[in-house]
Amino acid sequence: LTGLYNKEAFYHKVRQQLHTEPEKAQSIIYANIDDFKLVNDLFGRKTGDTVLIKTAEYLTDLCGTEGICARINADKFAVCLAKQHFSEDSLNSIAEKLSTVIQKSAKPLCIRFGVYHIEDPQVTVSVMAGYAKRALKTIKGDTVKRIAYYDNTFLVQKQREQRIMATFDGALNDRQFKIFLQPQISANGEVQGAEVLVRWIHPEQGLIPPGEFIDTLEKTGLISRLDKNVWEQAAELLRQWQGTEKDGLYLSINLSAKDFYYLDVYETITQLAERYGIAPQKLRLEITESVLMSDVEKLMDITQRLHERGFYIEIDDFGKGYSSLSMLKDIDVDVLKIDMEFLNETEHEEKSRIILESIIEMSKRLGMAVITEGVETQAQTELLQNIGCTMFQGYYFAKPMPVQEFERKYFVQGA
Repeated sequence: LTGLYNKEAFYHKVRQQLHTEPEKAQSIIYANIDDFKLVNDLFGRKTGDTVLIKTAEYLTDLCGTEGICARINADKFAVCLAKQHFSEDSLNSIAEKLSTVIQKSAKPLCIRFGVYHIEDPQVTVSVMAGYAKRALKTIKGDTVKRIAYYDNTFLVQKQREQRIMATFDGALNDRQFKIFLQPQISANGEVQGAEVLVRWIHPEQGLIPPGEFIDTLEKTGLISRLDKNVWEQAAELLRQWQGTEKDGLYLSINLSAKDFYYLDVYETITQLAERYGIAPQKLRLEITESVLMSDVEKLMDITQRLHERGFYIEIDDFGKGYSSLSMLKDIDVDVLKIDMEFLNETEHEEKSRIILESIIEMSKRLGMAVITEGVETQAQTELLQNIGCTMFQGYYFAKPMPVQEFERKYFVQGA
């Protein structure tokens, strides 16, 4: 279609060039068109082919007579050219020209570039292309950046990911992953329950925050094993609280998209409640709206069955997705969780306040509770109370804390 080399030919030609001119500084560029599948779906295959041909033309012009250009697959392209001929202006010019190829599109085409300036010409070409591709992935979905560069920080990140994966099994077996609780508090100051979060307490490094390991576990699919462990710790804690003054509390556990892929979530959750002898409503299931939207029919069926068994369903990050109201129509939801960023991340604070007030009123009419999380100030608390919110979670009330600290802070010693 494009007249360019394919992937295998590209690797071969680049290897030849590096062997012939090992002292010449060169760069690998990996390019990808955003949402290209939509072009074929909306405008037809012929238009899609036109986009690919134009992209090939622009990249070929960039390469000149000495560079090497290839279509790796679908809408992914790769270029190798002398570093002295590389410029961001050239790539931005290609992006600008491509954005006008489909005149009738409401959303202009966007092409992004990952760049790797070759440091060691002995490295396998596929690995070099992988470096450029990895850089490109860091700006996927970015509304501003079109160009990203691979540097040593990626290598450091990769080494850290490998360490996490190598030590995960041992850490899980040694119970290094501990649940922390962030209380959910009513307007009168009483603790009603808590969200269950996880921290890695490493014997040498101490507390490792979730931001340093959750993404890696998500990417590798290990997150479902960690989540299952966290759920079990929560169920075990609820059993310990039975017959004490803490017996009335609930715990909210998080379910990720990967959990539904790797686990039989229904069987796992129901068996936990049965094994530990806890009432289903004490173990609340917190699911982000984006998770439900990833495989609507399957996930809604599972959550509906869990709801029928007595488990409360909480929707986290409500309002950040695109199908919120439709989802509420089709699934039984007990609790909506709204983040204070809903108010903070806008210049239209008054509009946001009205929308938030309407959500709270709507939830009451639908028989749902609302919890506002991310509450950090007294002013925010007062605003939320004035518009009808009666449940809060956030640093203004308490940060996530170890179980023992939670029990000491909110309950009588020894109870």
